[in-house]
Amino acid sequence: MQSALIPKCLLVIAKSARMLVQMCVDSRCEVVAIDCFADSDTRQMAKHTYQVPSLAWDDIQATVAAVREVHGLSELVYGSGLETYPETLICLEKGWRIIGNSAAIFQRVQDKRDFFAQLDYLSILHPPVVFTKPEYGFDWLLKAWRGEGGLGIRRCHNDEFVDGYWQRYIEGRSMSVLFAASHDGVELIGFNEQWTIKSEGGQSFLFAGIVSHAKVSRSIQTEIADWLDKLVNAYELRGLNSMDFMLCDGRCYVLEINARISASAQLYGKSLLLKHLQACQNSRDNRVELSAEPRAYQIVYAQKTVMIPERLIWPSWTVDRPNPGSIVATGEPICSIIATGKNSGQVLDNLHRQQRIVANLLETGL
Repeated sequence: MQSALIPKCLLVIAKSARMLVQMCVDSRCEVVAIDCFADSDTRQMAKHTYQVPSLAWDDIQATVAAVREVHGLSELVYGSGLETYPETLICLEKGWRIIGNSAAIFQRVQDKRDFFAQLDYLSILHPPVVFTKPEYGFDWLLKAWRGEGGLGIRRCHNDEFVDGYWQRYIEGRSMSVLFAASHDGVELIGFNEQWTIKSEGGQSFLFAGIVSHAKVSRSIQTEIADWLDKLVNAYELRGLNSMDFMLCDGRCYVLEINARISASAQLYGKSLLLKHLQACQNSRDNRVELSAEPRAYQIVYAQKTVMIPERLIWPSWTVDRPNPGSIVATGEPICSIIATGKNSGQVLDNLHRQQRIVANLLETGL
């Protein structure tokens, strides 16, 4: 029986909407998707998928209007990609009920000056940040004001003109925590370890994958929970969010908050949409079961330009599958892999094995 919290049909908008579509389907909610890829599995699961060139308002305005007219929808959930186009969220909010953080909250979290000032005010550790060019360069990372997935992050050299800010590079474990925020406070869902790659497309710190149920000490869990209590109260966050941080020599350093459903949400079972809705509506009428099984998600990037074979049979553990005959340029994502196992070591072993299988499939076209 469908929960009263779950709408009959939702609009989801993201750069890649497949994960949100899957979350809706898992919750027996019909879904219409707007995204930039319109992958084959997204098309298969969604009631209708609309492909757009970007999430800029000018690129999606007509499509959003068509969704309203054709499907009669009024509620939406958004995912990654709007960091670059916050004005789109402002426009959407004028005519739609957004289930998640408001446009104002989303924008404020994206305001780097405000965010790091807030961390300082709340006595939350973070890597040193400066907003004018540092005198010397190689221990600093240059980050864009707006961005997601590690796009645009690079080592700071002798850049004459930049549009961004500088953050001190810290060596350590790259971590994240998935949490649900409501009027009642914060619920930690899980800690994750993530990794980046230097892509063939010239990106130096591109998000590549994440594994769930990462082991962190009890003291770290307590510290992160305390920090999130402060931040959720300061920003009035709602729904599923995640926070990225570095773990170095037993100390945590906050990098950013993703004020929307993040990639790690797909690693904790099939009830995460309900968890998001409950947190946004401050309702806990339904018990939400989370998966205790470690899982990993990895993006497979093209090492060279690839044409997807017409009759390629994708393994069941692949997602974000490109359409037959499509061309994927060097450095662009081809597909993603989901791996499971009894422990994180086995999960990562399976992930590496599955990546080799995908590489062979693309090479042979079988």
